[in-house]
Amino acid sequence: MELRLIADRIENYLFQQLNQCGLMFRLFSRVKTMSSLSHKMQMKGEFYKSGKLLIQDVIGLRIVVYFQDDVDVLAFYYSLGEVIRTSIDELDSSTFRPQRLNLTCNLPFEFVEDFRKALPEEFAPYIDNTFEIQIRTIFSEGWHEVEHDLRYKCKEDWVDCESYSRVLNGIIATLETTEWTMKSLFDQMARSNLQNRNYRAMLRNKMHIRIQGDDFSPRIKDFLYQHPEVAENILKTDRFVIILTLLNHKKRVELTYDNLVFLINRIEMNNSELMALESDEIRVILNDFFNRKFSVISKLCYIWP
Repeated sequence: MELRLIADRIENYLFQQLNQCGLMFRLFSRVKTMSSLSHKMQMKGEFYKSGKLLIQDVIGLRIVVYFQDDVDVLAFYYSLGEVIRTSIDELDSSTFRPQRLNLTCNLPFEFVEDFRKALPEEFAPYIDNTFEIQIRTIFSEGWHEVEHDLRYKCKEDWVDCESYSRVLNGIIATLETTEWTMKSLFDQMARSNLQNRNYRAMLRNKMHIRIQGDDFSPRIKDFLYQHPEVAENILKTDRFVIILTLLNHKKRVELTYDNLVFLINRIEMNNSELMALESDEIRVILNDFFNRKFSVISKLCYIWP
């Protein structure tokens, strides 16, 4: 099996996993070329030959999400799985630079044999059975692409241009502020929607994920209008926990407005009247999940501050 095919299969697996929790994202994959591997060995060959570390990013995937809090969710989720190394830059208040978040993961066992066979013979002894996941926001992704091609790859162009380099770094600080402002905007809209009793918009802006359908069913809409305290509790729920729950569930939950309310109720409220409105199908799915008492991720969800 070619390395490109292995990368495609991993990408498809990650896509299905991310798609089931409704995140707004883009997913890309790449395989290092022979020239790229040759360049890497020329630059760090003695280091790899020493055995201190092997090349771990022959296959790389990049998850680009639309909100900064989604980076936090995915970093936490993947850190509980097959991640063997996490590289994250520590930021300080006086330095303008992007935050790098790279996860090194073990290849699924079923791919290892084909992966080893597909590696270039001269480089194979210096390559580990791993792949890399990079997680970035969509704003930082654009900045990284520009910076990588127009500064990192041509550092000689930036000699004696410290002021311009600082301005370029300052742009990422502006983009980070924009990301924070965008999230804050939707949080404020959700609170305003609650006050206006527009519960559909409240849930959409609270969760900022892709939700199927146009509205609640009439019975759920009536219930929320009759129980405004339940709608208020929905707004107070921890989005982090909801997304992790959706990621961890092996059975796909159709992300309708009704089903999201049922899931939130099971996790945070346990309102018996609302639970009685569950369809037979969603009740079976939720019972199956919550009766496991619980997987590692579920346990951590419930103790997450």
